[in-house]
Order: sequence, then C-alpha cells, then structure tokens
Amino acid sequence: MDLCHLAFYILMMTFLSLWVHRSSLLWGAFLVISYILAFHTGVVQPFSIIPIGLLLTLFWVLKKPAQPTTRFVLAIIAIIIAAGLNFHSIPGFNNWHVSGNLWINYDKPFMGLFVLAFLLPLLRSPDEWYRMALKAVPLTLVSVLILGFLALPSGTIDWHLKLPSHFLLRIASNLFLVAIPEEAFFRGFVQEEIFKSVGPGPKGHITAVLGASVLFALFHIGWTASAAMLGFVFLAGIFYGAIYQYVKAIEASILCHFCVNLLHMTLFTYHAE
Repeated sequence: MDLCHLAFYILMMTFLSLWVHRSSLLWGAFLVISYILAFHTGVVQPFSIIPIGLLLTLFWVLKKPAQPTTRFVLAIIAIIIAAGLNFHSIPGFNNWHVSGNLWINYDKPFMGLFVLAFLLPLLRSPDEWYRMALKAVPLTLVSVLILGFLALPSGTIDWHLKLPSHFLLRIASNLFLVAIPEEAFFRGFVQEEIFKSVGPGPKGHITAVLGASVLFALFHIGWTASAAMLGFVFLAGIFYGAIYQYVKAIEASILCHFCVNLLHMTLFTYHAE
C-alpha cells in the first residue's frame, strides 16, 4: 500500500471514528493525517483546503440556532459547495482511479463528514443499535424488493451475478465514502432542514422526503445511464428518506442505501464494473 492510497483509507477511518468516539480530537487527528498524506502524494492541492474549510465552518455554525433567513442562506451555500464536490468541479482534488470506471473519491465524502461530526446524533449503545435494526432491517428488505421488482421488468437493470473486481475495496469505499456521506448530507442535513422549516405533521414529512429525494436525484445526473435510471435513483431516495424519517436514525438510511448499492453491484448490471 503506498501513501497515496493510505490517505483514502485513513479518510475512511475518519468516518468510522465518529461511531467509536465522536471527539474532534479523534476524528480531527485522522482527518489531518489523511489530508497531509493526500497533499504529500498529490491527491489534493492547496486550493482544496478552501471548500473543506468552508464546509467545516458552515456546519459548525449550523449546529447552533440561527434566524431562519440566515440558516437558509448558509444551507444554500453548503449545498452549492457540496454540488461542486459531488460533480468534481472544484479544483484541487485528484481522485483515485483504480481501474476501468472505478474511482475512489477524495472530494465528494466531505459533503457529509461535518454533518456527522457536528449535527447528527449517532447510535452508541448495543441497545440503540438493536432497536434501530428492528425497524430498519424489515424496511430495508421491503425497499430492496420493491426497487428490484420495478427495475427489472423495466429493463433499467439486468441480472448479472458476479463478484466485482477489487471487491473489498469497492465495499469499503461504497460504505464509508459514498453511502455514509450521502445519507448524512441528503437525509441528515437537507431533509432535516426542510422538515424543520415546514414543521411537523404529514406536510412536513412528505415535503422533507420529496425535497431531499429530488436533490439526491439531481446530484446523480451524469452518474446514471438513462432518465429511467435517474427516476429509480429518485425512488430510492424516497425509500431512504422515509426510513430515516420513520426511524429517526441516520444509521437506518445508511443501512438501506448500502444494501441497495451492494446488491446492485453483485447481482445486477452496475455502472462501474
């Protein structure tokens, strides 16, 4: 393992550390080590510190109460920066090209890292994990079955049973650098902000889930092969959002998101073989 790749693995450890012990000293130490290695090996250039620093500051500010107008403006800025990282349009990052269409991103995960660090409660005790699993596992199974039942007849995906190349790396990066940061950002941040602004009740729940799902789909433009696939991304976002809204634990939507991705890459045609 060279130092370049080590920077990505330590970035994964930054996310994992948040569940081990959410201390700014712990996750901050992992992040600093990862960034130093990334800088030393050319994964990042000096300009990259600007979007990372802005997101850190924005989400640190957003953890405190603020006037609705101020909060809205800060949220829009965060979404714009996240979009730039998601579409790799902010300079200063060189992502890891593993092989073929498989890339491991260093820029995109920052859209959700500081949401987890500052804004969201995380499960701690075994009892909390157990109660979450009792609700989330059945809902995840139902979501996977419905998505597969709708997607297969439509021709959007086809059966393709396989063990993908770089399987362990693919699983780890998909969990820590895709599913976790995406759920933190879209459900833990965007959906929560919409829900708080609209208010409780059916209208608040529906608006929050739909709003976050629309943005989730828009962020996948260019990743999907067709408009139909983009529609299924939107539908998947609704399932993730509904599970999060019902269970009120970010781990629940992460579980569903990761399971959908895992089954997609092992049982069906996948965008990055």
